[in-house]
Amino acid sequence: MTSQQSNLSERLFSAVHHAPETSTITFAGRRSVIDQEPAPYVDGADLPAFYRLQKRAFWHWLGIDSIEIEATYARMAMASGRRSVEGWLDTVADYGPGNWVFEWSRLGAEAQKKAQQSSDCGQAQQRFLEAARYFSLASYPHLKGDRLALQAQLLANQAYREAGRLLPVPLKELRIPFNGKEVQGYLHLPANDRPLPLVMVSGSLDSLQLDFWHFYQRYLAPAGIAMLTVDMPGVGYSSHWPLVQDSSRLHQAVLRYVPEIPWVDERRVAMLGVRMGGNVAARLASLEPFRLRAVVCIAGAANLFFSERDRFMRAPAMLRDSIANRLGMVSNDWESVYQHCRGLSLKTQGLMGHKTPVPLLSIGHRRDFLCPEPEIQALAGASRNGKALVLDKQPLVEVYETALVRTRDWLLDHL
Repeated sequence: MTSQQSNLSERLFSAVHHAPETSTITFAGRRSVIDQEPAPYVDGADLPAFYRLQKRAFWHWLGIDSIEIEATYARMAMASGRRSVEGWLDTVADYGPGNWVFEWSRLGAEAQKKAQQSSDCGQAQQRFLEAARYFSLASYPHLKGDRLALQAQLLANQAYREAGRLLPVPLKELRIPFNGKEVQGYLHLPANDRPLPLVMVSGSLDSLQLDFWHFYQRYLAPAGIAMLTVDMPGVGYSSHWPLVQDSSRLHQAVLRYVPEIPWVDERRVAMLGVRMGGNVAARLASLEPFRLRAVVCIAGAANLFFSERDRFMRAPAMLRDSIANRLGMVSNDWESVYQHCRGLSLKTQGLMGHKTPVPLLSIGHRRDFLCPEPEIQALAGASRNGKALVLDKQPLVEVYETALVRTRDWLLDHL
């Protein structure tokens, strides 16, 4: 590996060394910590000392070491650099020690270097995946216009592709034409000797395609199911499209392109959506009943968050910025953002009033902020063959396992 390649991360970040800090990207003017009761995220993600939602249980499930997370937070807490908002530990303004992007990118660069130096393909693949996870976390919450985060995101995808080249069936990169541009997705294939059933997967407004590797490796690949990941509008490879009321337009274009993909069986296609991705999945279940065999919505944001003003107003700062950023708005005037978002409700759109024939599994936690039990049940009720799985226990890692085992079984039953 040449020194030019190994020093790529240093060269990329040096070009944007004085870029704005993440918490200033979507909020215009000087910001202060909002004095409000934390939103009841089941995983305790809304912590007053941080701008970013802290999804530690999820990150640990992805494979990021909990000790490393705490050590990184300690470095942020001890950092002496100026912060954009004094009450938030993760807002060190300059790219250097204590800065969120810097700290996670440093770990990503270390893992990438070990991957490049490894002569064992299996070990190299694991190190590249580790690098992708760290660089992806450095980019979190992946706001459009965040130049430092964009460099981390570029490195995350580069490491992910390197890991993908070492798979038994190499990772495929699809570029699907849509409105004069392209929707870019990663196609993961457990085999290439026959057409496989396919699951299209999308996450929330603060996640990247890379976040679903563990789900594929552990649950889909052993079941012989291919996975096509697609970013939500305004995020990652889909950042050049804003989020609009037709939230599923990119995914619908991908779904209609599936017959052109030679490795998959167009008659056996499902979709899995998490959070806002669940909104898209449920929407497509209504709009494309002849192209989808099954749908899974995990903590889907289908109606209540967009229609209940009090719930929407309790959104934490990072969630506000993520939503406004995908809409092409600023988060200062949250009332205007709310009025704009009301149209994202599937109930308002009339899509939850009739039952789709597509079997729909709705999964969530009873006390979740974005998708509480009534929402979980309503999504299941929007399908003639719907089923709700309401979870109500800790620890969260066990909840993830339960949800994903049931997801795999649902897909196997219907594909």
